[in-house]
Amino acid sequence: MGTWERDDAHKPAPLPFRPGTVSNGELLPPPPSARDVEVARRIVAGADAAARRTGIDRRRFLQGASGMALTLGVLNTAACGGDDGPAPRSQGTRPQTTAPRSTTTAPAGTFVVPDPEDAPACEAALGGTELIVDVHTHHVMPDRPWRQNAPRILDMIEGLVPAGCVEADPLACLDRIAYLHDMFLASDTTVALLSDVPNSGPDDAPIPFDDALGTQALADALTTGGASRVLVHNVIAPNFGPLDARLDDMEQRVATGKVAAFKVYTAWGPDGVGYALDDPTIGIPVVEKARSLGVRVMCGHKGLPLLEFDRSQNGPRDLVALAARYPDMDFVVYHGAYEIQTTEGPYDPSATTGVDTLVRALEDHGVGPNANVWAEVGTTWRETMNDPGQAAHVMGKLLKHVGEDRVMWGTDGIWYGSPQPQIMAFRAFQIDAGVAAAHGYPMLTPAVKAKVFGLNACRLFGLDPEATRCALAADGLEAARAEARRMVATGALPAPWRPRGPLTRREVGRWLAASTSPWTPW
Repeated sequence: MGTWERDDAHKPAPLPFRPGTVSNGELLPPPPSARDVEVARRIVAGADAAARRTGIDRRRFLQGASGMALTLGVLNTAACGGDDGPAPRSQGTRPQTTAPRSTTTAPAGTFVVPDPEDAPACEAALGGTELIVDVHTHHVMPDRPWRQNAPRILDMIEGLVPAGCVEADPLACLDRIAYLHDMFLASDTTVALLSDVPNSGPDDAPIPFDDALGTQALADALTTGGASRVLVHNVIAPNFGPLDARLDDMEQRVATGKVAAFKVYTAWGPDGVGYALDDPTIGIPVVEKARSLGVRVMCGHKGLPLLEFDRSQNGPRDLVALAARYPDMDFVVYHGAYEIQTTEGPYDPSATTGVDTLVRALEDHGVGPNANVWAEVGTTWRETMNDPGQAAHVMGKLLKHVGEDRVMWGTDGIWYGSPQPQIMAFRAFQIDAGVAAAHGYPMLTPAVKAKVFGLNACRLFGLDPEATRCALAADGLEAARAEARRMVATGALPAPWRPRGPLTRREVGRWLAASTSPWTPW
């Protein structure tokens, strides 16, 4: 059992970020490495020492901005290969977090954080007021037939149930209530785009399209300003069943007026055989249908190969080729083509996996920065957070080649719980100036981060940033978020982005049940 899983005999350790690779419901993660275990040990040791010096409970220290600052400082040190992370608890010395302490070469990226024992400074450094549009989020509907019809998907999603879940049905901890809590009460997210995992239709979908609309309606019922906090994908699988039936499904979904974009998993198919979205017999009819229906945004899962994926159809080439063919449409490369098995560094045009394949496709098809190819970073950011050097090259390459106006925030929430730790980490992250100059990477200025966090997605989905912010500023979810933060500040609750537990869930459930929404949240 890993250090991050338990910190005593009976209570889950609330580390704000679990080191190493974890599943996003779409992949089988490797076991924790020795480095992951050591990083977790250093976080706990540093929290022990800091908690003693500041006179607060270690659990509460870890659940606040100070715990996240400590965590990011440890990741800095680990990235340098240094062996001088948080001191053992017997030494009582304070870990340095503003810069890595190592005799080795500094990494390409770093988290700039204050002393973790300076709580106000940590809150200021890791807090923010950006408009955040998360274009990659999930939840499940536990009582739908997918549990019987899609056993492999069920196996993966059951592994995402958070520690501490005490519901009779564990998948209730990944349901609509958990989603609204984690995305809007427990993080700074303003608007979220709700997606789904690979499926062939409503009978094996963890969240069928009609249920996604139900989640949107519930969130809308708590909003008084006329804006939606939840946008909806329609996941389509044209290689399952008759193509004409799939095209008819697209038309019916668009008739609801709620489809923000279509999404495909081209590497997913019957008998493990995928397809290319620019295949004239399967993919082109889908693109043409979307175009004729007025939906100009096509999204594709690329990279992060799932179990039983057709790896030959998992690269971004087809989406980029379509962008060159249809300049009046927009094509979003989900995950930015990142693969966990690939170590990211400076651009290598000969690479056959990872972000470099997206850059090469852009070059081959003459699609320049800030054109009609977009990249989102769901799970990509969460994974590369573990290694700030890789994170710098991933973000640098995407910002340089896809464009500062075309990289979008995504987290794969709520598979990892609240996305707040990911948000805080991105606020603190910087690309080394020398590395940026050497490779032509833009610096991660506040203006660039604001684009990635939400302004770029607003442009893609036709949202007015200020009107959206104003419309949502006084809705029910924002009021509940403000109340949760007040309770955290007074010590009545731990940080709301801690690992989910029954107390927070019951409180949120009672609040939703007492709302005026006609939608039943269970």
